[in-house]
Amino acid sequence: MHRPLIFKHKINSRTYNLFLEPLDVILSFVPELLSRGDRPLQMTFEDQMNALIYFHLQEHHSARHLVQDLRDNEFAKKCIAPEDGISRSNFSEVINSRGQEQL
Repeated sequence: MHRPLIFKHKINSRTYNLFLEPLDVILSFVPELLSRGDRPLQMTFEDQMNALIYFHLQEHHSARHLVQDLRDNEFAKKCIAPEDGISRSNFSEVINSRGQEQL
């Protein structure tokens, strides 16, 4: 079914879930995201996918802009960001080096 694009409006959990529907089935088959070192991961692969989708829907200009939005925006805090939040350096590390196998 073809859905019209949602232009840049305020995203809420209902409209955001429309973008996640196709991923629900696929994510159940994706291998778990594992840490490569002693430090535990702050994001799951699902958190990573949510952040990337949100990044593109909101047309953020940089990881810094996205991480700031994950701290300040109530919707992003509740629905996109990991439970304990994420720092810019940890977000960049996850995006740059992890999730390649899953993608």
